[in-house]
Amino acid sequence: MKPLKLQLNRLSVIQISIFLLILGVFLGVLCANVFRENYAVQMQNYEDNVFAEITANEIDYSSLFVYVLGKNFNDFIVFWLLSVTILGIPYMALKITSFGFFTGFFISAVTMQYGLKGIILILVYIFPHGLLYLPIALISLYKGYELCRGIYQTNRASFGGLTKPIKSQLIIILLLAAALLVASFLEAYPGAFLLKKALGLYT
Repeated sequence: MKPLKLQLNRLSVIQISIFLLILGVFLGVLCANVFRENYAVQMQNYEDNVFAEITANEIDYSSLFVYVLGKNFNDFIVFWLLSVTILGIPYMALKITSFGFFTGFFISAVTMQYGLKGIILILVYIFPHGLLYLPIALISLYKGYELCRGIYQTNRASFGGLTKPIKSQLIIILLLAAALLVASFLEAYPGAFLLKKALGLYT
């Protein structure tokens, strides 16, 4: 156990994050292939019903924007609240691994179901909002880790040591919140429009 612990201590936070991401992607791809028969019929039903419903009806963009914004900010607030607790770093590790898992599973499932045509669905699913979500997530994880480590390893001896790391990250948190607002708008309006047009290829 000691040699393993020493090796883990030598790894940087970025190396550990990459390892967890790759692990999650691997598990996602593995599950998508192993359990393909279990979800293939469900995906076909989803295509026949949900895809057709989306392409046939008008999108309520304003309601969708409110929903996306609420969901995103709920996750954002939970993340930063946990970043000032002892659960912060384990939570971040879980988020990285789960993101890798769902990414690997989604890409594998869609490409196995639709072949090359599935690549279009994957690209539209993440564009254009993904161009903002990715840097927001990366910066949040890095700064959240700094905040959690600063509180519980460096400055936890006093109340001032607790508030100082939080104040140092306040501006970046506000900037990330503003970027998340823009990303939510992109997902709810141009993103939803492009996704609707792309789903027409599958109905």
